[in-house]
Amino acid sequence: MYSLILTLLFGYVPYAAVGLFVLGIAYRLYLWNSAAALTGMYSVNAGVNEDAWSSTAKDVLKRIFLFYTIQGKDKDPELFYGSFLFHWGIWIALFGHLGVFIPETYLQAWFGITPYYHHLLALYVGGTGGLMALAGMIILITRRMGTIKVKLRLVNEYIINLNIRKFSFLDDYFADSLLILIIVTGLAQTLGITSHNTAYIGSISGWVWSVLMLHPNVSFIAGYTLFQAHFILVMIFLVYFPWSKMMHPFSYLFMPSISRPSVPVEGE
Repeated sequence: MYSLILTLLFGYVPYAAVGLFVLGIAYRLYLWNSAAALTGMYSVNAGVNEDAWSSTAKDVLKRIFLFYTIQGKDKDPELFYGSFLFHWGIWIALFGHLGVFIPETYLQAWFGITPYYHHLLALYVGGTGGLMALAGMIILITRRMGTIKVKLRLVNEYIINLNIRKFSFLDDYFADSLLILIIVTGLAQTLGITSHNTAYIGSISGWVWSVLMLHPNVSFIAGYTLFQAHFILVMIFLVYFPWSKMMHPFSYLFMPSISRPSVPVEGE
């Protein structure tokens, strides 16, 4: 019975999770692109020049990697530094995961990366990224549970205390909890197992490669319950992603202020 469950969960469900992830994103993009009209603040195009494709792409990349539209350290430091650490930590950790997708024999033959350096890559690059992401999440969750001071300028300047919890919903807490669990289980493997078990990465990459080659072999991960828990969480994340607020990077492509030509305004 255990063998059957293992085969179903890690031999077939991964394909369904990735399929739902890709189809869900495609569907959301289709809905955004085919909307008859835009509503809310996204319908306000504040640009003064028509944006070429290159300038649009440049601005999207700046938003994604530099977070320049987020309030700086003098206004909302928790949001800025938490977002910066979390997102860059995730990207670094994902880069460290690249070595898991290719078996060590192929890594050495194709790229000259020996198992020793593969181990160091996973340990130090993946570990650094995971710790950064964890620190960022802790900052963001702490911010969500507290209050921040916001300056408002109407006629005069006012400072108010804004309770972030009142703007947080069940899906926010679910996403935060899911991400924390993924990061913690990933770090537990990277720093707790990989550091002393050099064969661990080879076993995981063997399973990943078998899935990519459409011949899943779950025997590689049969004894690694921590990895199994980690990957189940990842599959839940993949299925949940297209329907959550985590789709926000893709929304940049559909924001009129950066992706559509400016609306000319004629004066009298």
